[in-house]
Amino acid sequence: MSVEWVGVVAANGILALGSVLQAATGLGAGLVVVPLLALISLEFVPGPVILAVLALAWLMAWRGRAQISFAGVPLLLSGLLVGMVLGAAVLSYLPPDRLGVLFGGLILLAVVVSISGGSLRHSPAVVSLTGALSGFMGVTSAIGAPVLALLYQHHPGPVLRATLGLLYFISSIVMLVLLHLAGRFGINELQLGLVLIPGVIVGYVLAGFLARHLDRGYSRRAVLVISTLSALVLLVKSIW
Repeated sequence: MSVEWVGVVAANGILALGSVLQAATGLGAGLVVVPLLALISLEFVPGPVILAVLALAWLMAWRGRAQISFAGVPLLLSGLLVGMVLGAAVLSYLPPDRLGVLFGGLILLAVVVSISGGSLRHSPAVVSLTGALSGFMGVTSAIGAPVLALLYQHHPGPVLRATLGLLYFISSIVMLVLLHLAGRFGINELQLGLVLIPGVIVGYVLAGFLARHLDRGYSRRAVLVISTLSALVLLVKSIW
């Protein structure tokens, strides 16, 4: 493992914070986690982060398994697969020193999607395209949740969390396989992902106690501001 222990401790703290903020704001934890982790080391993104949150996705799906909405899921998964394959192809050809530019740009796109407040119709074409964009963003930057959330944001909370948990879990497994085939997920990324899991677990436990005490309005703004500033810093750092 190439990242020093100080970076690992800081990364676990970021994942714990991200889990709490997700519970408080409803936004994907990746919005705040990915840019901050990338500032510590680009090696944390995307494979290790995807592996670390795999257990969280399973817990979300299992806890709300009776609430999962399967309407449109096969079509959405098909779109996700297409997007993930395209994303893996891009990563396999993109020079490592340009990854920061890609991550920063996709983070800003995710912020725009999150603040748009729009909703998407569940027509076959829209579901497929949404899945493809989410899959591409997920495999290239570990941030595909904001796009999927637009499809389900008007569903009841338990349905939204359980359905997205199932989609995250299935797509994360496929993403890791594709990243491995693209040469972006090997032993080093596996080790980094495993050492990040404690942060996810701590955040999941703390979220139940802290989320109800956090003001959702201010917390949501804080996530978007942190994400935007971190993405801009990452872009500047990567370009210059």
